[in-house]
Amino acid sequence: MPPSEPDFLPEFQKYVPGLRPGSGDNFMGFCPIHGEVVGQSKPSLSVNVKTGLWFCFAGCGGGNIRKFLTLLGESKAVVDKISAKKVSTSPAKRAKKTAPADEIPERLLGVFDWCPEQLVREGFREKVLFDNDVGFDKKLSRITFPVRDRTGKLVGIVGKQPSSEFGKYKVYTTELLEYGLRVPSFSKGDHLWRINKVVEELQHERKPVFIVEGFKAALWFCQAGITNVVALMGSYMTDTQKQLVESLSPRIILCLDNDDAGQSGTLKIAQKLQASRVH
Repeated sequence: MPPSEPDFLPEFQKYVPGLRPGSGDNFMGFCPIHGEVVGQSKPSLSVNVKTGLWFCFAGCGGGNIRKFLTLLGESKAVVDKISAKKVSTSPAKRAKKTAPADEIPERLLGVFDWCPEQLVREGFREKVLFDNDVGFDKKLSRITFPVRDRTGKLVGIVGKQPSSEFGKYKVYTTELLEYGLRVPSFSKGDHLWRINKVVEELQHERKPVFIVEGFKAALWFCQAGITNVVALMGSYMTDTQKQLVESLSPRIILCLDNDDAGQSGTLKIAQKLQASRVH
């Protein structure tokens, strides 16, 4: 029987005051590196008890369990002993680690389990953001939009700098590697944002499907009570997205942005969907 995954919970319990469960294998606590005291501030340290990865949102950085113990001043003997619990790095294990992954572990969303305050200031209700898994990456100051396939499997994360306008979205790749995760072979053109929620909704009631360009447009629809909406994550519809849309409903309503790119995209998409009833 293969060895079980390492569990660093006892070590983190020893060193991290106020450690409490978060999402999945993630825990939150008060960072001992910069001397946080329970009750005097909010906990700023996020740790993963399976991988030993950690990150301090107050500025201490992040890394693996070896770096954590070293920063705390532990001896080399202690650091080596605890770090030895890591997963074996045999060639077979290394090959598996670098191979593309089919999905991203749900536990990663615990790292981004913060409310994106800018979206709240823009008028979005926190419940709408929560229901759609929209979070905030404090390390990189990005709003995070998890992307799921039609079954609900987490296949990608897209980040947005709140203050940027052009080239503003970033598909997480190297960011996943920094957390010790494999990178899925993800392309936005192979997915529709919120498709898993629409699939579930249409199981109970036949409705048209609204198509918008971006995340925020879809969120505005949801906030208005129209939840049978998906986002292309752009103004162009790929053949894969066309197949996904046509599998949802025979009635498709295009609501792309009212700019040159949106108007051009609407015409091209309508031509793609000429066999469907398009409004």
